[in-house]
Amino acid sequence: MSPHPEPDDRVLILAPRGRDAVIAADLLHRGGIAGEVTADLPGLVAEMKRGVAAVLMTEEALAAEDRAPLTAWIAAQATWSDLPFVVLANGARGPRSALASERVGDLGNVVLLQRPLHAEAMLGAVRSAIKARRRQYEVRSAAATLESAVAHRTAELEAARTSLEFALDAADMGSWDLDLSTGEIQRSVRHDEIFGYADPQPDWSTARMLTHVEPHERERIAAAFQDALTTGTLDIECAIRGADGSRRWITKKGRIRVDAEGRPVRMIGVVTDVTTRKEADVQLAQAQKMDAIGQLTGGVAHDFNNLLTPIVGSLDLVRRRHKDDERTQRMVGGALQAAERAATLTQRLLAFARRQALQPTAVDVGALIDGIVDLIRRSLGPTIRVVLEVPGDLPSARVDPNQLELALLNLAINSRDAMPGGGQLTITVACADVEERNAIGLGAGRYVRILAGDTGIGMDKATLARATEPFFSTKGVGKGTGLGLSMIHGLAAQSGGTLTLASEPGRGTSIELWLPATGEQAAAATERPAEPKPARRAARVLLVDDEEIVRSATAEMLRDIGYHVVEAASGSQALAAVRAGVEIDVVVTDYMMPGMSGAALIGELRTTARSLPALLITGYAATGEDVPDDVPRLSKPFRQVELATRVDELLHRPDDRPRRLRVVS
Repeated sequence: MSPHPEPDDRVLILAPRGRDAVIAADLLHRGGIAGEVTADLPGLVAEMKRGVAAVLMTEEALAAEDRAPLTAWIAAQATWSDLPFVVLANGARGPRSALASERVGDLGNVVLLQRPLHAEAMLGAVRSAIKARRRQYEVRSAAATLESAVAHRTAELEAARTSLEFALDAADMGSWDLDLSTGEIQRSVRHDEIFGYADPQPDWSTARMLTHVEPHERERIAAAFQDALTTGTLDIECAIRGADGSRRWITKKGRIRVDAEGRPVRMIGVVTDVTTRKEADVQLAQAQKMDAIGQLTGGVAHDFNNLLTPIVGSLDLVRRRHKDDERTQRMVGGALQAAERAATLTQRLLAFARRQALQPTAVDVGALIDGIVDLIRRSLGPTIRVVLEVPGDLPSARVDPNQLELALLNLAINSRDAMPGGGQLTITVACADVEERNAIGLGAGRYVRILAGDTGIGMDKATLARATEPFFSTKGVGKGTGLGLSMIHGLAAQSGGTLTLASEPGRGTSIELWLPATGEQAAAATERPAEPKPARRAARVLLVDDEEIVRSATAEMLRDIGYHVVEAASGSQALAAVRAGVEIDVVVTDYMMPGMSGAALIGELRTTARSLPALLITGYAATGEDVPDDVPRLSKPFRQVELATRVDELLHRPDDRPRRLRVVS
């Protein structure tokens, strides 16, 4: 291969399908980056020989033609050169095939971006690649200067080494030079710093380096050094324990230098601290795992809510129709309690999956805590003291009040279990202003912070790291679902806030729930009536739900209190009934249905009668942007009293008189 050309800030683009290349070039141009489109792999290789900062290509380009010229060019790069490739992956959900992984792996220095992706993500990756390429040229220049100085000006050797050290330090690398005859290693200052030493060490060896490597990895690393004598290259990645006690990840790369007879005499290379990258990889894998579990739990909760709805509704009807039968009332009451516990479990699942249908409003957190503090004290028992520190001038927090109550009760129960011998739970509420850059990942603005601190047994680092994982519990089999903290974490994130934890063994646990503050006035709390409100008149309700058992139970609850119900199994059936002349006063519809969602149905019906009142029932997700702002929601499973209250409110709004809808085709 001919000498590498001088630095070039060009970015070559290879995207053979459609207008991908043109779009990518335009995005780079708008980002101030010079991009040149190549037609195929041979053209790409030809342009690379002229000098290039980075290559942006789509994954399908690797499968289109013979990759041998490209891989040959990559393999023939100088030791200082490692051309960066930014590859836009296919975005498939399934695992990558071995052939596809091999194609990507052949590129060497590659950043893989999954499509679809944000334009800024692509620009950021390309800018990073250009920056890394420039550093390679800097390292090359420093190395060339050093070699020239050794050959021609021995007196300038120290200056040349200083230049190289500066370039390596800019790349956050430490250099090392192993004398294979003596085993001694000369290093840069940064080398020893990476291994946790505040001051340069007087001597170093491979054996000493191995003492820092995790014990189970030492044999592999020692073998890699030995193999390098034959292969001529060293390329390892491993975990180490620094002299300062920190656990880090490093990479070591080296090349063998031989004498005139071809015998290995030195191994020279660099060491890099890659802890940040490894931690980011772990966080990404954890986020992907949590997302997969979230999708699973959200789907399970949706189906479970649909099953609970007819159970709760039927129990309500049996309770009302057998008021004088004490035994029946007792049995139904127990069954309803069990059903409500099951509903609470599904709420936790949906909260963790961030798929619950929240109904956020302005909430007076102090008043809400005052309303449940007696329940908290009863739940904790006489051995635990509950202390409240709630100022009177707090702004309202924007959150679902029912979910917040459930979250606070979960925090209290967790604290109780952490203080088996008694102790103190302190609940502190304060207002905090968060700046743009902060350590907890919040957006800038004003927040209400709820801090629950206990004097319990605390958690070690390993337990703390998993505390918000779903189904993770330290309470033993049958004593906890492991969904309490994950539910609170999901509620905070879905509400625009966050959850933070701090704990040490023997020193208790502090949990902070951050919720966005609002200038809106908090609404006064209302108590749920004990019995459903009967219909004031025999209004006609159009009930739409694709689940027959849910629809039948809901219809029976409405008929029981005096409404006339017209049932439909889908949005299209409901529209057909209306167009056939069926008169309706209010619509009660499920949200998630095949073919046409409940929101789409309401929109179609309102094209004929704008003031038609509608109630949306959902057992799964927070509704989308297609739902009108004035449409209230009712989460499954619901009690008859809740359904009756919502329908009555819709039919008798003080400022909005409903009109009966009748369309005759």
